[in-house]
Parts: sequence; C-alpha cells; structure tokens
Amino acid sequence: MIKKIVLALLILLSLNTQAQRLFDNDKSYDIFHNYTHWGIQLEPLLFFPADYGGTPATGFKSQVGFGYKAGLIYNMSLSNRIGFRFGAMLGQVPAMNTYFTLSASETGENTDYFHKKGAVYSGINYSIPIMFEYRMFMIDRYVLNLSAGIQVEHTGTAMLYDNYKNFYRSYLTSQGAWDIDMVVKAGWYFQFRHALMLQTNLVYKYRFVNQYEGQYVSIPRTSAGTIIQKGDYIGLSFTFHFYRRTRSIEASCRTNQQSQKVRKRQKAADRAKRKAEKRQEKMRKKKAKKMRKKAKKMS
Repeated sequence: MIKKIVLALLILLSLNTQAQRLFDNDKSYDIFHNYTHWGIQLEPLLFFPADYGGTPATGFKSQVGFGYKAGLIYNMSLSNRIGFRFGAMLGQVPAMNTYFTLSASETGENTDYFHKKGAVYSGINYSIPIMFEYRMFMIDRYVLNLSAGIQVEHTGTAMLYDNYKNFYRSYLTSQGAWDIDMVVKAGWYFQFRHALMLQTNLVYKYRFVNQYEGQYVSIPRTSAGTIIQKGDYIGLSFTFHFYRRTRSIEASCRTNQQSQKVRKRQKAADRAKRKAEKRQEKMRKKKAKKMRKKAKKMS
C-alpha cells in the first residue's frame, strides 16, 4: 500500500514538473484569459442522516437526504496558481428523512405499520462561499485545483413539523439564522476550446453548529426522543465558465478601427504627394517655357 502511495506521489510530481516546463511559473499563463471569471455553479448534495435519540430504542431511523445548491461564482485570480472564489448560492436542506415500524399491538389496529416518510425540506437557504484556491497545471487544458474556505449560510425555515396519523409527531427548530461553515473542495478544470471551461469538484461541508434540533414522540408508544440534524454533506460541484467571445470581437473591432485610421492617413499622404508632384510638374513646364522663349530671343 505504501509503495502505491509513493508511486502515485512520484507520478504527480513528475506531471507537475512537466507542466511547469510547459506553462512556466512567471504568471504569464492565465487559465481565465479566454473564459469569463463569472461562472454558473450547480451542486447535487448528499446530507448525512439526522441523529434520532431515545430510551428505550423506538424503531425510528433516519436516512441520508438529497439536497442541492445553485448560484453564481466569481473567480479572482491573483496569479496563474492562486486565487479566491466567492459568490451567492441558493438551495434546500433535507432536515428529516425518516422511516419507522409500529407493531399491531402498539397501533391497536390489528396491523403492523412500516412507514417510510419522505424527506422534509427546509425553505430556501442562502449561502455565500469565500474560498482560497490553489491550482496545479498537469497537462494542456487540464488543471488540478484544491480549495478551502468558509461559507456563510442562512437557514431558510425557523421551524419544521412532521406527523403521521396519530402514531408519530415531531418538530425541528433552526439553531441559528446565520452560521459560518467550513468547506473543502478538490477537482479539475477542463478547458474546451472556443466553448467553455468546466470545473468539477468533490465537496465536503462541516458545520460547527447543528442546523436543526427537535423532538419526536410515538403515540401510542410511550416513548420520545431528540432529533439532531447537523447539516454536514458531501457532494459534487459543477461550475461553467464561458468562452469570452466579446473579447475577440472587441479586439477585432479595435484592429479594424486602427487599420481604417492607417488607411485614411495613407490616403491623405498619397493625395498630398500627388499634389506636390503636380505643382512640381507645373513649375518644371513653366521653367521650360521660359527657357524656350529666351532661346528664341537670343536667336
């Protein structure tokens, strides 16, 4: 296992050395030179299950929940290797995703119940990521990126409720309107010429404060317990940076304008030259005419 890790590190270092030869480290290569610094970001996320506590065990279990985020990201490059990323994102959190079993003796309806409750989602959450990014140039048009930072997040709904017939009731309350979380990402930039640049990342978020806390009660089962939704997640991140067509158009327009000015100056110079030649030709003819008249008088 150690040999494989060492071999992988050697390959990584050799690729990075080769990339340094290709791109050099003099800040002359900017991956955003032909792409927009603004990008559209989409994140499908997998939230860790909520924690159900209670004594004795109640048969209530929590599952992972699927959430999402979407928004705009701006990449501010300080050099060809380092930069900052910040933006504005919207999303939803699966606060509860529960299933439980109740026996016929507990329900009093001569039947066992197995209930898989769908996820209960919060309202729209707002988040502002602020991250430091480091880039490693591996091969042409493929750039490794590592980033870490914080995310300022606003929880959308202050209180959530859930119930099932007369057998189950629960509620959750938000533990803070605004929180600061830690986010880590790792992935690649893929440059598609004359189209777009796609950044793909694995993402992990860790919350320092529980996002939701609450309680549940089982009726007629005389048991209750706590619910804690930490709000941590793992997921994928896709950011689309588009090719800067406007830059090439503006450059061509400036070039055309400059060439038009040059042509105008050249035409003006040609006209002035022709006028000067005409004046010289007239003066030459006048001088030749005077010489002929003088020659006739002398003869």
